[in-house]
Amino acid sequence: MNTSTNASSLSHLRETIKACVYLVDFLICSVFTILILHTVLRDAALRKEVRFYFLCHHLVCLTLFFGLGTIFCGIRAFRFNVPVLVCWVIFAVQIVIGRGVLLTLVLMALNTCVAVCWPLKHHALVHSVKRKIVACMWTIALLDPLISVIYESIKKPLELLVLLDPTCPSGLTSLASRISGVIFTLLVLGLILASYILLYREGKRAGHFNSSNVHARRTIIIHGIQIVFHILPVIINISIGGKTRYIALDVTSFIIFSLAQCLSPVVYGLRSSDLRNKLFRRQH
Repeated sequence: MNTSTNASSLSHLRETIKACVYLVDFLICSVFTILILHTVLRDAALRKEVRFYFLCHHLVCLTLFFGLGTIFCGIRAFRFNVPVLVCWVIFAVQIVIGRGVLLTLVLMALNTCVAVCWPLKHHALVHSVKRKIVACMWTIALLDPLISVIYESIKKPLELLVLLDPTCPSGLTSLASRISGVIFTLLVLGLILASYILLYREGKRAGHFNSSNVHARRTIIIHGIQIVFHILPVIINISIGGKTRYIALDVTSFIIFSLAQCLSPVVYGLRSSDLRNKLFRRQH
């Protein structure tokens, strides 16, 4: 009995911490997203650049991800009686948005790679098909969580789906869902690494990464660390499957993951001198 009570208390503490962290990240990211979106949409030169088009999608996905995380973990922390199917849908939508966050990172990396390695073909390859690329991105992000929710809903009786459950189960904790999540994350990591390897090779060939060009090398290092902090906690979280005995590891990886994502507007947005200068000039 004591073991069960302790496990319940630890689980409640974990969800409370996650809800608070999600809320803080949501507020911080919302401010950055509004400022950057406002600057890009009101500037014709920035609007035409594909990198800022992908950046805006990334920031919107990030803000929605934190918002849905706040709702889902808040339901668990405050023990609200919510139908099981509603919890499944909220969590599935968060997973879709989270995959959108990772896929927009891939698109930004591939766009930079094409722009640097094949500058003459960049406009034809990217500018003309950017909306189709984003549509394909959302299709890829939507498929697996949607299929999983439909499959789980068909398997379970209707009485269970409408049952009020204060623990708010996610519904996507099966082994197949976790394996597909790990495979998806590793594929994303592979594409990003391939892009940065091509960028580094092109930079070395053109002499961009010599001792005098500190900024270019620093950008590669910062983006690489950011990607690791995005990907590694996701793999850890999927692997442990929310088990109570790994609660310390779960919370630690979650905080690292949230901090890394919260810094994305700075790493991918405000480090760009074009965007930063126009943003500060507009605010002044």
